[in-house]
Amino acid sequence: MISGGASAEEALWALWDGSERWRRRLETAALRPGTAGRNADRDLDAVCALFETAARAEERVKGPRGALNFLAELEQQDIAADTLSGRTVRPDAVRLLTAHRSKGLEWRLVVVAGVQEGLWPDLRRRGSLLEADRIGRSGIAEPLTPGALLAEERRLFYVAATRAKERLVVTAVKAPAEDGDEPSRFLRELYRERPDGSRVPDVRVEDVTHRPRRPLAVAALVAELRAVTVDPARDPALREAAARRLVRLAALTDEDGYPLVPSAHPQRWWGMADPTVNTVPVRDPAQPLRLSGSALDQVNSCGLQWFLGREVHAEQASSGAQGFGNVVHVLAEEVGSGRTPADLGVLMERLDTVWDALAFDAPWKSEQEKGEARAALERFLTWHAAARGRVPVATEHPFEVELKAGDHLIRIRGSMDRVERDTGTGAAYVVDFKTGKHVVSGPELLTHPQLGVYQLAVAEGAVDGVEAFEGGRPEPGGAELVQLRQPAGKGAGKEDSPKVQGQPSIAGDPGWVEDLLAEAADRIVNERFTPTVGPGCTHCSFRRSCSGHPEGRQVVE
Repeated sequence: MISGGASAEEALWALWDGSERWRRRLETAALRPGTAGRNADRDLDAVCALFETAARAEERVKGPRGALNFLAELEQQDIAADTLSGRTVRPDAVRLLTAHRSKGLEWRLVVVAGVQEGLWPDLRRRGSLLEADRIGRSGIAEPLTPGALLAEERRLFYVAATRAKERLVVTAVKAPAEDGDEPSRFLRELYRERPDGSRVPDVRVEDVTHRPRRPLAVAALVAELRAVTVDPARDPALREAAARRLVRLAALTDEDGYPLVPSAHPQRWWGMADPTVNTVPVRDPAQPLRLSGSALDQVNSCGLQWFLGREVHAEQASSGAQGFGNVVHVLAEEVGSGRTPADLGVLMERLDTVWDALAFDAPWKSEQEKGEARAALERFLTWHAAARGRVPVATEHPFEVELKAGDHLIRIRGSMDRVERDTGTGAAYVVDFKTGKHVVSGPELLTHPQLGVYQLAVAEGAVDGVEAFEGGRPEPGGAELVQLRQPAGKGAGKEDSPKVQGQPSIAGDPGWVEDLLAEAADRIVNERFTPTVGPGCTHCSFRRSCSGHPEGRQVVE
C-alpha cells in the first residue's frame, strides 16, 4: 500500500485495522486505574494526534502526498504536536490565560496583572521579518498605524477588564526613578472623572509601598496557615479558620486523584509528627554492641550525627582530605615498622607515586596539600627520632576486646596507629596520629574518648599478643595525639616538630571511660538519636537538615 502511493491517513487506518490484538489490549488498559491506565491514555492520545496530523498534511497540499513523504516530514520535526485529549477545567481553580483567550468567558473575580506602560499598550509592530501577516485577499495591506495599534490594544484591555462579574483587580508597579517602570495609561482611564465630575462607582485606588503581607506562593501560604493553626496564642476562631483552609487545600486533587497541595495535610508536617520508632532495632539487643573509639566520641557528642554518618552512611568525606590522611598514615606505619627508612627524600618519592591519584577540587589545591603533606612528614620524622623514653613495639595494631559497661555488653574494636613500651615501667603507651586541622583543647584532652578507649582496651588485653610484652598484660601508661598538621609552636625548632597532646594513664581511674561507654550504649540501644548543638556543628555534614539549627529546622517543621 505504501509503495503504491497511498496517503498517510489510509496507511495508518490499514495499520490500525490490522493490529486488532494490540488495539484491544490498549483499549482495555485505558479503562484501568493507576499508572497503567494513565500510560494507555497517553498512548491513545498519541495515536489520535498522529491521525490528525496525517489528515492535516493531506489537506495542505493538492493531490496525494504519500505515506513515505509524511514519514520523512515527521522524522524532521523536533517539537511534539499539541495533545488532543480534553483537559478538564476545575470550577474552583484559578485559571491563568492571556487576554485573547479570555474572550467569551466570565468569572466572579478577575485579576489583570502587570498593567505597565510599554506592555499595555504594546505599540510595537506585529508580524515577522517577511511580514506575511499583511497578505490578504486584496493583495498586500498597509501596516497598522500607531493610532490603530493603540485602539486595538485598548479594545483588548477592555475585553480583559470586562471578564469580571463582581470584582476586578488591576495591578501595576511605579518605580521611584523617573526612567523606571510606570503604570499604563489604561489604568488611569479606569478611574478618571466623567464629564459631569463624577467617578466610576466602586473604583478604589490603593498605593502599596511595602511588600505584600500575604504569601504569594502556595508553599508560603501553607506555612502561614500551619503556623496559625498550631499557635496557642492566636484567637481560637482564627485558628479554626486556618485549619478549615488547610482541610480544603489538602482535599484538592488532580484528574488522576493525586493531591495538589500535599503539604497541607498534617501527615506531611514532619515537625508535628511524633518521634519515629523503628520496628527493627538498629542493633541486635541479643548481640554485644560493637563500638570504636571514634564512634564513642561521636555518639555522645551528637547522636543524630552518629546515626546519619555511621549507621545510614549518609556522610561522604572529602576524597582529598581522606586521601591525604591515608597516605600520611601509611608512610608513618612503614617508617615505624622499619620497612622504609626514616628519610624525607625517600618518603617524598613514595608520595609522588600515588599523589596524582588523589582527587582535589583544583590543581592549586593539590599543590597546596602536597606542601602540607611534606611538612607533616617532616614533623613526623622529627617526632620519630626524638628521645621519649619509649620504644615502638607495634604499628597499625588491630584489636578487639569485650567488656561490660553498665547493663550492656560492648565489643570494642579498632586499630592503634602505634603502640610503644615505656623503657622504665614496661607500660604500654598508645599513639594516635592526626592529619586534620582540628586541635583538641586542654580540658577535653583529659577525657578524650578515643584515647580513653585505647587505654581501656590495653587494660582489657588488646596488646597481650605483642611480642615485646612477652605474653604478659601491661598496664596502660597513657596515650597521646600527635597533630602532624600543627607545629608545636613558634620559634627555633618548634616549627619542625608536631603538636603533641598527651593524656595521663587511666590505670588508677578507668571509671570515666566506662561511664562514656555505658552512656553511648544506652543511646544506641534505646535509639535516642537527637541532635546536640556544640562546637562540632561548624563542620557537620548534616547541619542543613538538622532541627538544632535554623537552616535545618525548615526541613523537619
